[in-house]
Amino acid sequence: MTSEQIFDKCVEIYEILNDNNKETEAKRGLFYLLDEIQDKALYPPILNHLIRQFGLYPYMNQSTSILEDRFLLECFKTNIGEDEPKVLHREQSRVLKRLLSNDSLILSAPTSFGKSFIIDALIAIKKPKNILIIVPTISLLDEIRRRLVKKFYDYKIITTTQQTDLENNNIFIFSPERAVEYFLFIRKENIRLDFFIVDEFYKISKEYENERFAPLQNAILKYTNISSQRYYVCPNIDKINNKNSILCEGMEFECLNFNTVFININKCYKEQNFKKEQKIIDIIKRDEKTLVYTKSQNSIKNVYTILSKNDVIENSNTLLENFSKWLSKYYGKHYLNDALKIGIGIHHGKLHRCLSQLQVKLFDEKDLLKTIISTSSLIEGINIPAKNLILWDNKNGSKIINHLTYKNIIGRSGRMFKYFIGEVYLFESPNEDNNQEKILDVEIKSESLSINDEINNEIPNNIQVEVENNQLKIIKLIGKDKFNLLKKEASLKNDLEVIIKIIQILQSEDFNSEIFTYLFNDEPDKWYILSKIATIREFHCKNINDINNVELVKKISRNWIKPLPELIKDMQIDLDDFFKFENHVAFKVASLFSDINILQKILYPEKWIDISSFVAKLSNAFLPSVVYTLEEFGLPRIISKKLHECKFIDFENKELTLEQVLDKFKEYTTGDIINILKENNLYDDFEDYILNYFYDGLGK
Repeated sequence: MTSEQIFDKCVEIYEILNDNNKETEAKRGLFYLLDEIQDKALYPPILNHLIRQFGLYPYMNQSTSILEDRFLLECFKTNIGEDEPKVLHREQSRVLKRLLSNDSLILSAPTSFGKSFIIDALIAIKKPKNILIIVPTISLLDEIRRRLVKKFYDYKIITTTQQTDLENNNIFIFSPERAVEYFLFIRKENIRLDFFIVDEFYKISKEYENERFAPLQNAILKYTNISSQRYYVCPNIDKINNKNSILCEGMEFECLNFNTVFININKCYKEQNFKKEQKIIDIIKRDEKTLVYTKSQNSIKNVYTILSKNDVIENSNTLLENFSKWLSKYYGKHYLNDALKIGIGIHHGKLHRCLSQLQVKLFDEKDLLKTIISTSSLIEGINIPAKNLILWDNKNGSKIINHLTYKNIIGRSGRMFKYFIGEVYLFESPNEDNNQEKILDVEIKSESLSINDEINNEIPNNIQVEVENNQLKIIKLIGKDKFNLLKKEASLKNDLEVIIKIIQILQSEDFNSEIFTYLFNDEPDKWYILSKIATIREFHCKNINDINNVELVKKISRNWIKPLPELIKDMQIDLDDFFKFENHVAFKVASLFSDINILQKILYPEKWIDISSFVAKLSNAFLPSVVYTLEEFGLPRIISKKLHECKFIDFENKELTLEQVLDKFKEYTTGDIINILKENNLYDDFEDYILNYFYDGLGK
């Protein structure tokens, strides 16, 4: 594009901007112009000044701006913890100013707004001592950890409930469930939070997140009273209906419809003779970064099958081929192995975290993975920019996607400094009403309170009555004295129906607490208690109920001992079912036995047999605790097992802590670890890429 053409286009946009009520149209024209130019070095002064008019200061080229505009950019530069200050856009600066004035805010802004810049700037400038950030998914938890660990060396970043060795400055990054579990330690240590952040705050509403809303509401209820300042962020909300809810008491709502990219919506489902199969092939063949949203794992497979039957990628990539070979060797047969060979990744919530993270990393690099087919797991706040977003399904599981989910999905297209224009292709109607006001209901629900939570007068009367009625049902079974003891123990994790079922099992005439001693036996066939507990619905993993779940638990107990392909064969399930079942054991079954342990201690203190060690095994999917946690940090269990065999780290040492392991790794370079593996004939191609990614997340 010539200088004259750029000048003429700027004049045209200025004329549109000066016309009443046409700012949106003018801004769209600016984004298309920037997308066409691409190279920032080519921006003339008139274009920089035009960008300034829209408040998009980070897009300006300071070296080609007039003096007045250069001065403005200096004024909007802010410390965000990096070597050099960064320029914030106009609305980012406005929000930051309010937070620096100690306001507590609920911010609704588009996905591309750049909310993380504000958090980083606040930490860098205000230097709070203790910060808690609650995020909806483990994937997002690791992404934020990786971002902050490179900037804030004087903070200890804590992401697991096992980390209890605190320092003077701490950043806690938790899922809602982990935040609730960690609260007992926070309270015991008498810690106050200087800053409490909730990402994807809209998940507080039962309307939008089904059962996932409850732990988030519970976490907010717990931490609000020990937080000096709060900052909750979410996209695409027009208004909050709080009904005097204490969940956001004392906070102000700020709604900013400030876009930093333009998203072009293509309603493909309305096109004449539209066919999903042909359209997706046409889009993928453009060789642009593309995310495909689907409703389920089965839908992912269907889309992959369509693409695999057509030559969507002309040239294979050595790195992706090595990744595929590595997966085949250590995970066995799976369609992901073949998908990678043609430049396609898959992403869903049950996939091992390190595999999901590696694919996101490969997608973020220029000439590697070009397409990812995903469920909702990739649209919950993860900063993965794509040129194209294909809405293959208009459902999340079996339910029609709601407004906020839809907005989150399309928000994956376009990204500041990456793609000025995001292209969204709707293959099914999202049933979106753009004229309807989007109201977030933050009313407290009784499900948000654990059965042994303290009830205070700040809780609405109707919720107090409902919770107290539930508590009376427990008191009727165990008595008031035992219930009062229960309140002092760790919070129960399951709902009323499950807790009652556990109590009934423990109180049954044929039950003998001695049966718990068998859980310490190294032979899973001796775990007789499993059959008793199998009567509780939470014990069974959905979609694989035709297989004996008791036997599956026994077999997965060999998770650390047996190679994964051999273990899956022994369990007589496929890899997808293994992912589901392992996840189920680590969360549902583990929480079930955790509550059993608490309740049997209350009911039979003299006969109590502490099974917390077995609960820990379940929580770690029968892997060594540190090995399971390291997968969140991007290190697969396969490499941990190799390093154990090399005697680099004794992962079977029960006293081993995560901090000790991370410190050990920091004493060595990636090259050192690779050499150790090679010296022991345990190195495979692609493991240097894995280790570089892992080390990149360790910080300084």
